[in-house]
Amino acid sequence: MKRRSALWIVTALLGGLVVFWLLGLKLLMKLMKGRGEPCPTSWSWIVDNPLRRWDVRHALDRAGLCSGETVLELGPGPGAFTVDAAQRVGPEGRLIAVDIQPGMIAQVDARIEAAGLSNVETYVANAYELPFPDASVDRAFLITVLPEIPDPVRALRELHRVLKAGGIVSTTEEFLDPDYPRRATTIAWADAAGFELAERYGNWWNYTLNFRKPATEVSL
Repeated sequence: MKRRSALWIVTALLGGLVVFWLLGLKLLMKLMKGRGEPCPTSWSWIVDNPLRRWDVRHALDRAGLCSGETVLELGPGPGAFTVDAAQRVGPEGRLIAVDIQPGMIAQVDARIEAAGLSNVETYVANAYELPFPDASVDRAFLITVLPEIPDPVRALRELHRVLKAGGIVSTTEEFLDPDYPRRATTIAWADAAGFELAERYGNWWNYTLNFRKPATEVSL
């Protein structure tokens, strides 16, 4: 009985420490970073740690990446998901990683080189002015990135421009992110940018929404 009680106490303490760490970290990031701003390069470990990767582990599955596609990863940060995404599109596909911070792209480049991949392109660019032609991308995905962009609707309109007709943009959000938006908010942003909701996954803690660019262009 004593052993069981001790185990229960240890479990409760560990659980309390984890919750305190996660919520405390979220609050600290809110205070340090400010809403609608990207995670600083010096804080890249926060978006590239085992706990976060586990929490959003289904993001690429839900995004539906397919072999041979041209896929845009907007806001890869240090590249926690870039190598996996590049492997999914395969040698016949192309993964394009775009981040506004040179320091983050430098970390992505290092990962790509270490993995020996040749199907990845990286760019330092603004989400509002992507360096790609109209209708040149099959699919785009963002993992806890959209609310870090000061004007999410403007960024989605730019994604609308570079996506092919019928193309998909997938956005994943998790509650632990300091800029976490409700699903209704994300859907409203996408609707204002001319997208149609195609699929939804997850729950309030962690969700993925896939939006489709209509096959018939809509003037925005």
